[in-house]
Amino acid sequence: MRSRLLLGTMLSLIVSGVTVADEWPQFRGGTAQSLVSEATVPAEWSNTEHMAWRTPIPGAGWSQPVVAGGRIFLTTAVGTNADNPSGMGGVMSFSTWGMASTPKDPVQWRVLCLDPADGKILWSKTIVEAVPAFAKHASNTYATETPCASADTVFAFFGGTGTLVALDHDGTERWRRNFGPQPIQNQFGTGASPVLHKDPAGDRILLQLYNENSGRLHCIDPQTGADIWTADRDKGTAWSTPVIWTNNGIAEVVTAGQGSVIAYGIADGRERWRVGGLDTSFACSVVADAEGVYFGTSSPGSKAPVYAIASGHLGDLTPPKGQATTAAVLWSKNKSGAGMPSPVVVGGLLYFFGDKAVCYDKRTGAEKYRKRLPGGTTAVGCPLVIGNRIYLVNEKGRTVVLESGPEFKILGEFSVGSDAEVFWATPAVSGDSLLIRSSDALYCIR
Repeated sequence: MRSRLLLGTMLSLIVSGVTVADEWPQFRGGTAQSLVSEATVPAEWSNTEHMAWRTPIPGAGWSQPVVAGGRIFLTTAVGTNADNPSGMGGVMSFSTWGMASTPKDPVQWRVLCLDPADGKILWSKTIVEAVPAFAKHASNTYATETPCASADTVFAFFGGTGTLVALDHDGTERWRRNFGPQPIQNQFGTGASPVLHKDPAGDRILLQLYNENSGRLHCIDPQTGADIWTADRDKGTAWSTPVIWTNNGIAEVVTAGQGSVIAYGIADGRERWRVGGLDTSFACSVVADAEGVYFGTSSPGSKAPVYAIASGHLGDLTPPKGQATTAAVLWSKNKSGAGMPSPVVVGGLLYFFGDKAVCYDKRTGAEKYRKRLPGGTTAVGCPLVIGNRIYLVNEKGRTVVLESGPEFKILGEFSVGSDAEVFWATPAVSGDSLLIRSSDALYCIR
């Protein structure tokens, strides 16, 4: 098994014209698609083998670590009401929905900076210290949103307070905005991350505030924090993160919310297309490539739809009732198998994960396989694709490595952490390092 993984690592390094990924600047990486063409991560690991360092992180957070300017940034929430998040078992119990009590003690919302070489915490800055305005589910944290970072600035958003802050890489505050605490359906807590879009015409931050009182998307100047434009839709909670997609040469920001997926022109915020008629909201984000946008969602009692939308179409793309395909909708179906992890597209295949791995032909919707993942435990963090391998960390810290392709092939299974830890954060990769976060610590495998 080691030889197969090592061969895969070596082959991925031969990809022409692409350099090793040294940075991971935002949720799901630089392109926000969880794709890395090449990286020299180890062929196997454990708590002792290839474990470069383990750094305990105070408090709790499901935010992904990001890497920029030779530093690691992540967020956490520290306080009596913020620690020790539970796993998936609590989410699946309807008796816990909307039953959380509003905290009475203050929480510190912090941004941390770590040295990638040894994991040392270089600085920790408290952005807000306050009693939370809203409760959260026991499985969630008050620091679930992943920050984004440029060469000299890190941007962190905390939905529990509604605070967006810009810090330089030494922790000095440049600006902040307060949008107010975000009221979330059934008191599950927040989760949508800001996205940094790099553009010669001017960089932009996209911040999606889809909650029980609002459905507003903000396009923000990263230099000043001021709005460039805003776009409104019907209110309703969503935990998804926007995705930037180029549709026939036009950059769009695609958002998934309650009942619909809507794309806006990134230059002016005007709606370009939408797909409606969905019977639930989104915990996972969409995925896109040059050919289309792909998304699926599910919740108890929903039809669990999945759609593939072709590029080059504008307007209301919602298919007529009883019709699964149109000129714009390549295919759609129900009972998709979409879980909390965001999907990935590798070549001509679309993958969804949860307690199962489900693979579709992205162009036709033909199901290639639907297999239960080993270990009997659900994955919540998003998958990571390196070359022809898909890495998926389940909530117990076991990483399953799959070979991309139309057949279900497990290349390896490796674990870190202890039984007391929960792993819901999405892993990140930077150069020769794989970063995996648990409820207790940040691990660097190198």
